[in-house]
Amino acid sequence: MAEFTPYKIALLCGGPERVAQCALLALYERRRVRVSKATRRVTVVEHIADDAVQAALLDEVPDSGFPLGRVLSAVADSPEVASVAGALAARGLVRRGVRGRIRLTLKGRAARRELRATAGSSASTGLAALKRDAASSTVTAFAALGPTAVQDAKFRHALEGEDFKPVSLPHDWAKMAQRNSELERSHIPDGQYFHH
Repeated sequence: MAEFTPYKIALLCGGPERVAQCALLALYERRRVRVSKATRRVTVVEHIADDAVQAALLDEVPDSGFPLGRVLSAVADSPEVASVAGALAARGLVRRGVRGRIRLTLKGRAARRELRATAGSSASTGLAALKRDAASSTVTAFAALGPTAVQDAKFRHALEGEDFKPVSLPHDWAKMAQRNSELERSHIPDGQYFHH
């Protein structure tokens, strides 16, 4: 199993979004990005990438930050993640489904079972058998097992949450605000709160 990079493990065990999450976790561990638990917003601290997937992720985040879900979705659909899928397709582990989604082949499912079992193994060789490059053991375990493998509760919570929906104001909110300020200046009590 040593021939699998964390991104290939992530694609087999969790799909394209897990690949994007692995890149995010690697950047987060190196303090190159910040992820707000409260707002699920990603901001870049250092624009330094170790690989093409990390570079794609950093390119998706403007200086003001961006919602985590949108960043992960954009990176999951990127050519960089597609190249990871292409490498696995060449080995007969994945194929494109009817709607273009990545599907595991029988060989891919067998590899996924073995990868998850190896990562979940309590033996000292478990993660060591999966680690091939400079990726941390946390990134490698996350690739195979998902958010449950992450010890950092703040990061795990941010991954498991959902992006906030923007507040929609009524189309005439400016007029309403102006009316309220005029009412306050008139010193006339608001009938809604005035009782006889």
